[in-house]
Amino acid sequence: MLTSHFRRVAVAAVANALTFVGIAMFAVSSPAWGQDVDYSVDTAGSDDPVYPGIQPAGKAETTIGSQILRIYGTILMNASAADSVEVGQDLVLWPLPNSNTTTFPDGTVSRNGEIHDVIFTARQSIVGFQVKPADASADKWKASGRIEIDFFGGRPFDANNPQGRVFNQPRLRLGYLKIQNGNWSVLAGQDRVIISPLDPVSLSHVAIPLGATAGNLWGWQPQIRAEYTRGMGNATTLFQIGVVRPQFADTNLQALPGSGTALDNTTSGLGERTARPFYQARFAATIPMFESKATFGAGGHYGQERIGVDREMDSWAFTVDFSVPLHSRVRLRGEAFMGANLIPFMGGVIQGVGVFNPGGGAPTQFNKIGAGGGWGEVIVKLTNDNKNIFYAGAGTDDPKDSTLLPGSARSKNTFAWASYFRKVTTNVTAAIEWSNWQFMTRNFVAGLPTTNAPTGHGNVFNLALTYQF
Repeated sequence: MLTSHFRRVAVAAVANALTFVGIAMFAVSSPAWGQDVDYSVDTAGSDDPVYPGIQPAGKAETTIGSQILRIYGTILMNASAADSVEVGQDLVLWPLPNSNTTTFPDGTVSRNGEIHDVIFTARQSIVGFQVKPADASADKWKASGRIEIDFFGGRPFDANNPQGRVFNQPRLRLGYLKIQNGNWSVLAGQDRVIISPLDPVSLSHVAIPLGATAGNLWGWQPQIRAEYTRGMGNATTLFQIGVVRPQFADTNLQALPGSGTALDNTTSGLGERTARPFYQARFAATIPMFESKATFGAGGHYGQERIGVDREMDSWAFTVDFSVPLHSRVRLRGEAFMGANLIPFMGGVIQGVGVFNPGGGAPTQFNKIGAGGGWGEVIVKLTNDNKNIFYAGAGTDDPKDSTLLPGSARSKNTFAWASYFRKVTTNVTAAIEWSNWQFMTRNFVAGLPTTNAPTGHGNVFNLALTYQF
């Protein structure tokens, strides 16, 4: 009990220290910065980079030969403290059940809810490159391209270096070409999935968006899509339709490629073996509201994966998204979804198909795991100069219990968060974030879900310091 008390005191002290450091950073005076921050939903159709948080005040761009080159990025340092064991560690997905235990190297055992972590990391930093012709009139179709990477890739093996050291490899986030002619544009490459264009604003979750596994469907996937925009008075409509790589990577159904490999030697995946892509579409309308813009969108997704010679499992989703100004300095944003077999987008708390195999051999039952959920956040500009912004919100992913099977027992993941961003200089931002996570699992009898199994509860405090350009 005394050891547990000291652990609680230690994590509280670290959390307080992070808070005091953050407050000190926020208190630093900074030059006036008058750029308006536009949180309207649709970045589709825009070539501007999307930054996590407050946008920087200028561009780092130059003309090289016949091309305009823009470099952008976020140099990010995160320091976090958690009061329980979290899946994802420095990038929280959910807390492990608090009553379950962890065994330490000396043989002692502790409940997960009594173990606390402090983590420092810079591996969620990102850098991007954008190119477009300097002479926009040279071609009828206007072309541009983008490559964006972070440093959240795998840890390279080095027998002389501890594996816990974070020397992660670069990882492709976005990489696409885009051509546009009038109201039409075509994009080919890796980009955000069509059905889920929004993410909660966070500096603690940049490598994977905040709320992934807890109501925020997301993905950066190879695709080809067409977009059509049309003005209607003061309103604008956008229609997007495309095909996306049919990638599932569900460990319940197949073994994933071995670590350290670059090629899939045996199978590219059960989605790819259907010989059909994912099909996605979205329609959105943007209208004037409170001297700003409101956007409402609805999207659909359909795909399949082959689990037998003549047997396929569907994947589908219906989504809605919105970004609405409630006041000149207050905006409400969010998304909601319902569907089944949504593991490609981390839906269903990363559960796609449940498999029941009580006696060994071939499975006797396959269930598409249905799920519904969403997230919402309110954004408040505390000052007219946009240097102080408050964010708060909540989200949940609630798999349908009747579709769960043993081995797929995650029944709900819910979180709430609040954060405060302070623009310290033109390019430097400091942010403090608190998030609370509630995770539930189910027990099974004869393959049927029954009572609630152990649950997880966790609080995470994060201090972020960034230089954005």
